[in-house]
Amino acid sequence: MKKSIFILLLILLSFNANAQRMFSHDKSYDIFYNYTNWGIQLDALTYFPATLSGDQTNSYKTQYGVGWKAGLVYNLNFSNHFAFRLGALAGQVPAFNTYFILQKDDIKTTENYFHRKGARYSPINFSIPLLFEYRNFTIDRYIMSFDAGIQVERTSSALISESYKNFYYAYVTNPGSWDFDLVLKAGWYYQFKPVMMQTSLVYKYRFNNQYQGAYTFSNLQDINHNSLGKISQKGNYLGLSFNFYFRNNNREVENGCRANTQSSQVKKRQRAQERAKRKIQKRKEKRQRKKAKKMRKKSRKWWFW
Repeated sequence: MKKSIFILLLILLSFNANAQRMFSHDKSYDIFYNYTNWGIQLDALTYFPATLSGDQTNSYKTQYGVGWKAGLVYNLNFSNHFAFRLGALAGQVPAFNTYFILQKDDIKTTENYFHRKGARYSPINFSIPLLFEYRNFTIDRYIMSFDAGIQVERTSSALISESYKNFYYAYVTNPGSWDFDLVLKAGWYYQFKPVMMQTSLVYKYRFNNQYQGAYTFSNLQDINHNSLGKISQKGNYLGLSFNFYFRNNNREVENGCRANTQSSQVKKRQRAQERAKRKIQKRKEKRQRKKAKKMRKKSRKWWFW
């Protein structure tokens, strides 16, 4: 698995080098040049419920869980419209989030037992998104973006469980694995003077189960409620992703300056270019006036002759 990941990274790096040469004719980067290529990414994610198989009690269900990711991203801007994004993120997965009711007669208590304690979370997992981005310029300061690619995810080894006395026990586990996920994003860039923010709706589809385990209900008075089965957490999610790129005021620009650059060096260069243009225009007008004066003199000579 590690060899295949290494080969994939080499292929992507090679493609990036070729893509940079392909798009090298467009070096304007008017919008993105003034901001850092490094950015901070914060994701708020909703994971889909784990799936159940086997015998089940009527009330035993799994629910959606809330997770998060955070880290650094780096943009390789081929042009204003095309870019490649590489990231290093860390976050937690709600391995499962269960709900059930045990009847008081089954567990010999005065009240029913209502179980909804919230999600059971994984240790910190790590992921590397590798995404290609297309940007569509719509109105000033607002840019639509579409991202697609894969995510290399490292799931930390873990055994995550929950129980209630001797009546209920459930667990999921992962020995520690590397996997590829499909990631799709769509959103907007918003330009502000100190920072450029990208807000995106993100969806991840995982090809393999991230956590697998089992559950059991036992020692209940009603024999029909005793059950066992399997739990599988795919790890798919839908959420909001926020990227922040900070303004780089110290970045120098090349000749043919970028339209949105506000540095004093560029303003001086612009003023110098404008003065040079005015001088050229004045010389041209002066030559035209001299030529017109000569023509008038010639016409007067012919008239008197």
